[in-house]
Amino acid sequence: MIRRTKRLNMKVIEDNAPPTLSEYIEECLKEKGVKRSELIRALDIDRNYGYQILNGTRIPTRRQIIHIGLFLGSDVSQVQRMLTLGERDVLYVRRPEDAKIVHCLEHHMEYEKACEFIWGGT
Repeated sequence: MIRRTKRLNMKVIEDNAPPTLSEYIEECLKEKGVKRSELIRALDIDRNYGYQILNGTRIPTRRQIIHIGLFLGSDVSQVQRMLTLGERDVLYVRRPEDAKIVHCLEHHMEYEKACEFIWGGT
């Protein structure tokens, strides 16, 4: 039975906190069977910086988060979640670039083709 209360139980909130961005990315990597090193290589970023992102000591840019989602073959909701956890602007289809990103995610475009379609390259 659910009881009404005027007090907010902070313990429940603390025990059910959302994952960090790095935890969520790690979860997605495991789900897709992708190694951390493969992701870093695909993103074409410095190895140390890549591991800092994956360990949660650095927050990636919005574009890097989108690249992660595209590389992992994520769906729109997963990328939106990554952007939210990374405290970046979510995708908004009225922005031409974001509309292209959503199109690529919805049609499960191959990573390289998606990058070419959206940005004219990686």
